[in-house]
Amino acid sequence: MIPRQAVSADLPRLTSIEENSFPGDRLSARKFRHFIRSELSELWCVGEPLSAYALVLFHRGTSLARLYSIAVDPAARGQGLAQQLLEWCEQQAVERGVLFMRLEVRQDNTHALALYRRAGYSVIRSLPAYYDDGADGWRLEKHLSLGRKVPEQLPFYAQTTPFTCGPSALLMAMQSLDSDRTSYSVPDRIQELDIWREATTIYLTTGHGGCSAQGLALAADKRGLDVRILVSDRSVPFLEGVRNAHKREVLTLVSDEFQRRCDDAGIETRESQFTADELREALADGQRVLLLISTYRLNRNKAPHWVWLVAMDDRFAYINDPDVDEELDQAEADNLYVPVSLDNFSAMVQYGRRKYMAAVLLKR
Repeated sequence: MIPRQAVSADLPRLTSIEENSFPGDRLSARKFRHFIRSELSELWCVGEPLSAYALVLFHRGTSLARLYSIAVDPAARGQGLAQQLLEWCEQQAVERGVLFMRLEVRQDNTHALALYRRAGYSVIRSLPAYYDDGADGWRLEKHLSLGRKVPEQLPFYAQTTPFTCGPSALLMAMQSLDSDRTSYSVPDRIQELDIWREATTIYLTTGHGGCSAQGLALAADKRGLDVRILVSDRSVPFLEGVRNAHKREVLTLVSDEFQRRCDDAGIETRESQFTADELREALADGQRVLLLISTYRLNRNKAPHWVWLVAMDDRFAYINDPDVDEELDQAEADNLYVPVSLDNFSAMVQYGRRKYMAAVLLKR
């Protein structure tokens, strides 16, 4: 049975399944009707007569979706309908450019927990007294990777600290340019930290700083690469997020000095709100693209983050994301050649209120 989207005529069966499946926190017919009509939700059902449904909610402008509810009529249980709907919803979410699926489940719902764990979902948060009857819940998440055909021998290097995404992205791009495997050594942690020390300009609110486009460009130039910088403007990036006057002064000094060094080294710095088409042309020319993104557009966690833009087609941009989160049971394969819909991608490359954009273009 292939799932279909629910229509208004399904409301009686949907509410009946809801009443027979949950003791509380039920969806009303009015809510079901809203989700059937909304552009930001998909309500899938299966069976004739209708025996199960799954409801997915989407966040406009991000690559995050929420499996809001899934239910199977008691008379139809044991036929694998929940698993079928879950797999179907994930496939449809990927078609919409979604990378992350989240859901909430009662901690005492062992059958549902087993289903989600088999499907690759991991606990990301405990939810005390989350449900109407006071029951605790879990929030789960899965990094969707359906349908990707990863190019052979695509380099990947996972950052080993929370603040070395830029160096890790640069190491991957450098390795991809080394066609004969002799120009650059295999990426390792010493190189990662060396590049970070060379390229760091950004003060975070706590902990260590990150790397600017100019810092990464200087590190790449030092290693013999032909480098160009694309930035939306030359003002100090992320300064508005630093409140301490001393830190603002240091950040400004380092940022200005890095730009001066880039100018002295003949590294072109072009100011523009660059487009996806420009990045596509750079890729077609054989250039490697290091790209600053906002992770808010991925999963609502707002942070500046460097990735390697590997490829683009008519629907997706494909990135290697060096931030492999072992606490979420992620593996390198989850962050390799990750498809991002072009709509999300265009928003993702603009950071903060000023919509700051930065990219570093590399060639041998």
